[in-house]
Amino acid sequence: MSTLDTTKNIYLIVHGRKQILEEVKEKLVLKGFEKEKMQIASLERAGNKGEYVAMIWPPSSPKEIIVSEITEIGVIGRSDGMGAWASVNQNELYRIPLN
Repeated sequence: MSTLDTTKNIYLIVHGRKQILEEVKEKLVLKGFEKEKMQIASLERAGNKGEYVAMIWPPSSPKEIIVSEITEIGVIGRSDGMGAWASVNQNELYRIPLN
């Protein structure tokens, strides 16, 4: 695993499951992320290259958190429900079990 830069933002994707948001944040804190750098991902604006994404998976019955680093931002134009995130390339760093 690469060294985390905790000065960068981490965007949280919880697929509308806000009831587990605090649990996700706590697990990320245990991995070295700062709560002050965590924010809910927006469909209107994606993160920047070098920042992080934490997404619960699978969306319907989450079992883990996938933590990735944003590696590239492409051209926005796809309309598949992912909004601005459709153009983001990511490199998976690790997974955290939710249970």
